[in-house]
Amino acid sequence: MIDTRESTEDLLQEVERQLDAVDARLLEGDAPALEAACNGMRQVAAGFSNVLESALSAEVFDADFRDRIEGVAQRLRVLRAGIARRAAAVERSLSALLGTQDQPTYGAGLGQR
Repeated sequence: MIDTRESTEDLLQEVERQLDAVDARLLEGDAPALEAACNGMRQVAAGFSNVLESALSAEVFDADFRDRIEGVAQRLRVLRAGIARRAAAVERSLSALLGTQDQPTYGAGLGQR
């Protein structure tokens, strides 16, 4: 249950800090650091989500606070899209460098022993 507005505010600030960390790691291109930042973000976001779910109504928060929550949700959507674009670019680069290999199907190897 939400005990105080201050503790909820602290949780939201931590979610925002974690989003900043994920943004920074994404720009650096350091995969292990990005993975660690994403894990941290998931943990604080899940905790924040649990606090919000335990509230009887989101109406207990003022408009500015709800706007910040919506801003976090928008940033998550943008991050997801950015990561998907980066993954596609990496796949294209690997394909260009290494070529593509046809993956054998179940029937492809029959009779070729």
